[in-house]
Amino acid sequence: MPLTPGQIAQLDEAINGYAFPAVYFDFNNDIEVVAQNMVEVEAVLAGQLRSQTVVSTKHGLANVLYWGYAQIGYRRNRINDFMNNVSYPQISDFQALINGNNIPTMMEVHRICMPQYSGISFISKILMFLNPSAYCVLDKQLTKLRTPGSPKILNQLAFRQTETRIRVTMQNEAVYNGWRNECSAISQLYFQGNYRVVDVERGFFNLIQQNHLLDAQAIYNDA
Repeated sequence: MPLTPGQIAQLDEAINGYAFPAVYFDFNNDIEVVAQNMVEVEAVLAGQLRSQTVVSTKHGLANVLYWGYAQIGYRRNRINDFMNNVSYPQISDFQALINGNNIPTMMEVHRICMPQYSGISFISKILMFLNPSAYCVLDKQLTKLRTPGSPKILNQLAFRQTETRIRVTMQNEAVYNGWRNECSAISQLYFQGNYRVVDVERGFFNLIQQNHLLDAQAIYNDA
């Protein structure tokens, strides 16, 4: 059934109240940068990722991790692993995938085997920063939207909460693409297309982080 006015208002508030840390790292000057908003973070990281310079692209990929682990204590270990172990050919292969504003598939990124990019959670973050209008994140938090018996696409995800990562498979990539299409449809149907795919996803993420999981599940299933 369609969303009620109350559900629409609740999701709208969650979208606008999204408050994940808007930060990235200036690796040249070894300092964290607190951005004014996520739009600034998106612009900086997209510019780094699409740079023709290997070092800048490397910093962009490291910043996807830096932003994604902003609320996690072991962030520095993950960044160091990537910075110390990613190779020049891996960065070059990634640059080739996104040449000409192309958006690669998850499987294509996964096959490069870059450190820290073995699962859907962070590969989806790369795609999101490349094009937040059409791509979004799918991580362990958002898998909590799944409910038994629901026909929604996330229920088809091959993932158990005991697993440490969401595996990159053809099935799971199809689920991811279905998830971002669902977010797009919600924007079109309930918000006149004013929100990007990533904005809708962030609304659900915010509801979950604010301990409104049941409300988030109900909105997702009814939308």
